[in-house]
Amino acid sequence: MRVLILYAGSITRVAGTPERVLQIAKGLATLNIQVTLSAAKGRFSNAPEHLNLHVISMPDRIFKLFSVSKWAIQLVTDALINRYEIVQIESFPLYRTILLYMILRPFCRKFIIVFHDKWFKDNPAESIIGRLQLTLQRILLIVFNAAITPGASVKKFFEELHGDQLLKKMVVIPNGVPEIEIKNDINCSSLREKYGIDKTAFVALFFGSMTFKPNYEAALNLYNISNFISSEFKEKTGKKLIFAVAGIGSEVLPKTDQFIPLGFVKKLNELFNIPDVIVLPHTPSYSGPHVKTLYAFLSRKPVVATEDAIKDMPYVAQARHYLLFDINEPYTLLKALLDLYYNKKLRENLTISAYLYAKKFSWKYISYLHLKLYEKLLSKN
Repeated sequence: MRVLILYAGSITRVAGTPERVLQIAKGLATLNIQVTLSAAKGRFSNAPEHLNLHVISMPDRIFKLFSVSKWAIQLVTDALINRYEIVQIESFPLYRTILLYMILRPFCRKFIIVFHDKWFKDNPAESIIGRLQLTLQRILLIVFNAAITPGASVKKFFEELHGDQLLKKMVVIPNGVPEIEIKNDINCSSLREKYGIDKTAFVALFFGSMTFKPNYEAALNLYNISNFISSEFKEKTGKKLIFAVAGIGSEVLPKTDQFIPLGFVKKLNELFNIPDVIVLPHTPSYSGPHVKTLYAFLSRKPVVATEDAIKDMPYVAQARHYLLFDINEPYTLLKALLDLYYNKKLRENLTISAYLYAKKFSWKYISYLHLKLYEKLLSKN
């Protein structure tokens, strides 16, 4: 089987959607599928190395006419030679997705579009541009053989927009986590000293790329309540509470004694050995499920999360895998942190359950789910 994956962003290992694209491409290659991945090479790009995985670099600017034309010719030439059974298109604007479909349709058998998010924050039917986008979406759902989304809530949103008839083509395939072990064998005190954090403090970590708007908004929400929560926590426990925030772009966030931006921390072992707990303070957003939540579960640190942070994660349960709080009710976060501070057994039970949950969703397994979808599509006439 030959598969072409077209992704509008850059190949990277440090952000949610790009990481998903890269990991699935690599996972399919290890399943002996011939994969061609076409995407831009970003700041943290690492060229995948696998016999079955070929990369075609995509221009990072649409107005580079010569580069874009050269890329399109390369795609068509590659499609003529390989005759792809599956073409999977992700994150392109609607009109460019249709254009790519028209260019490649004569040379490829089945087409899949991936919707990572809901796309619309407000009702699109209330504006001319929104209605046009809805029409283009409906065309894509008609002409493409299948659509993939990582979250059930995203599928439900599309169903509300387009009706359940078209949504029969939409398949939910969740996010995954790498098959890595995060070791808790690094000296916590030296790490905290390295990043300017009080060695004796109780540290709550939030992490994620701040270039992704819901992450940035979540960080600001946490900043807004950090002083109050820290003051109350110290009054009740006698211990200092610090919120640390890590990720690309986090260095521009405001810094106080209670709220410390760390910038980008490349090594996961370092990142997850800094905190005592992980806090995920998302408000309701248009985005799909957050990959970072699975990473948090994999970290072996107890997780405190809002409803948005754990949405679309099947079988995840409050008080079993995480503690729930409402970012608009600061006392709920304070209570959760106090419960974790005083109750060692609770911390242990949460971390074990969350870790075992995350291990079930390896990228290898998620890649296998893609393969089964491909096989099902190709079995149809």
